[in-house]
Amino acid sequence: MENLNFPDFSLSSMRVYILLWLLTLAGCGMSPGGRDAADPITGDDSIASLLARAEAVDGAEAARLRMRAAERLLAEGRLFEAAEAAQSATVATPELQVRLALLRSRISLAASDNAAAMAWLREIALPDRGADYFIDYYLLLGDINQAMAQARQAVVAWAEITGLLDGAAGDDARRKTWAALESLSGPELEEMAASATSYELRGWIELARVVGSVQHSIPRQIDSLTSWRRAWEQHSGARRLPGQLRQLEAAWADRPRHIALILPLREAAGMAIQQGFLAGYYEALAVSREAPRISLFDSSGAGDIRPIYQRAVAAGVDLIVGPLYKDLVNQLLAAGELPTPTLALNYTDEDPPPGDGRLFQFALAPEDEIDAIIELAWRAGHRNAAAIYPANDVFLRLQDIFAERWQARGGSFVSSAAYLDAGNFTDVVKSVLDIDASEARLQRLRDILPRSNVEFTPRRRQDIDFIFLMANPQVGRQIKPALDFYYADDLPVFALPSIYDGFENPALNRDLDGIVFADAPSMLLDRNPALAASGAERRLQAMGIDSFRLYPRLQQFLRRQVTSLRGATGELRMERDRRIHRKLSPGRFDNGIAAPLALPGD
Repeated sequence: MENLNFPDFSLSSMRVYILLWLLTLAGCGMSPGGRDAADPITGDDSIASLLARAEAVDGAEAARLRMRAAERLLAEGRLFEAAEAAQSATVATPELQVRLALLRSRISLAASDNAAAMAWLREIALPDRGADYFIDYYLLLGDINQAMAQARQAVVAWAEITGLLDGAAGDDARRKTWAALESLSGPELEEMAASATSYELRGWIELARVVGSVQHSIPRQIDSLTSWRRAWEQHSGARRLPGQLRQLEAAWADRPRHIALILPLREAAGMAIQQGFLAGYYEALAVSREAPRISLFDSSGAGDIRPIYQRAVAAGVDLIVGPLYKDLVNQLLAAGELPTPTLALNYTDEDPPPGDGRLFQFALAPEDEIDAIIELAWRAGHRNAAAIYPANDVFLRLQDIFAERWQARGGSFVSSAAYLDAGNFTDVVKSVLDIDASEARLQRLRDILPRSNVEFTPRRRQDIDFIFLMANPQVGRQIKPALDFYYADDLPVFALPSIYDGFENPALNRDLDGIVFADAPSMLLDRNPALAASGAERRLQAMGIDSFRLYPRLQQFLRRQVTSLRGATGELRMERDRRIHRKLSPGRFDNGIAAPLALPGD
């Protein structure tokens, strides 16, 4: 298709042009995006009729009929037929060429062919003949970028038209813009702010920065919104906030006022979570005197959670946080619909039933840690994995989860080896690298050849791109040098968070250099001096902090008024099953120090 080149409009003249166009449409009783003036099709509007009538005419009229049929087919989800109808539309005028390219781009996007959708859009220069095309172009450009996980580019595109749309279309554009902004990190927003040139885009970025910087406190977010609206009163978001932000005051008004915390308070894990939970409580109390009332219930040694749970319900609480152990959480699921909203601190074995329900689940689940490693290794370009893991049923299950999810991603799982808790790890490393086979070949040569002084260098298997390691620091300090010794010093190693114990010991941890892992932000980025030094205890304290920060957000998550929350344990997101999952922060050992790892594109 010929590339269409239109004269450039300045931003101010373009806006004046569009506003005049909108006023003209309003006088005619039309809405932006309507195509009746450009597409005067009358008579039977069924798909079959449109296609039949297109066969009886030619030229622009036939093209309009086929495009109208393709739009109807697209709306019905009949993508293959829509693509066929669009392909058969032969157009000559620049206006119809633009409309056809937009249509084919939308069809490709609906078919999840994002590359084709973007290619069709690139066939169009920025249109200046009709504001409907200008709006359609940037709406579609934002949608494609969002589908390609390019949130920054999506925001830039949508910011071109959020100030031009009112009503339901405006609400939808602002909702999508804010959802994309929520997914961006602080450094990403800083980079965008440095290059933003338009008032509308700068306002969106500043809104995300001021609201995101106080994400852990709804009262602070409400205050920040008030200040932002005063400073940006001409911004489209100030005239009408995105729906997610309009709900903040209602969410705060409906927050739980009395919380029951059910934990094994006489056990180390329970005490660590309680410490974190109360740290979150005192943090909130410093901001607003409206912090909730907390009642503690001890579940130490409990085999049946029901009596403890019933006591909490009888206390008149609005939310229950806990219990911690999986068997007790399973009992809650088996009990059916709960009388009080509950944030369990573990995942059930069985998936919860569909429906709104009252059981939410939050856990430091190794499955989230495995997903993080898979994402890191895949982004690094690795495709063939091997695993080294402890020889017990728990870690065998985790290895199976890793292998299943890695292969589902498109990778290959080519080798694995298990080790005992202590001992010589040479045999394990030789097994996973297939050094044993190389040494066996040497022995066969020595049996055949008359001389025994055959020079020999063991060779590891060459189809491994990286090692997935499940180990604590003590084991890791032995396995990594063993890998290096057996000619695998160039083989990347990705490990679960257990590889890092939280203590800074460069001399001891140099044997871990190069190992990449994923962990809670509180371990790598936001090291709170009030948290414990021990990695295991600090992660549990971080879980307590996030449990408190989640308490006013659960209904917001459920209603999709908020999609993520930057927590001490990771970026928190709630899935449709009301399970809250964590996206962890990447780290790597360099010179014996565990440090955050910056990824390309972040």
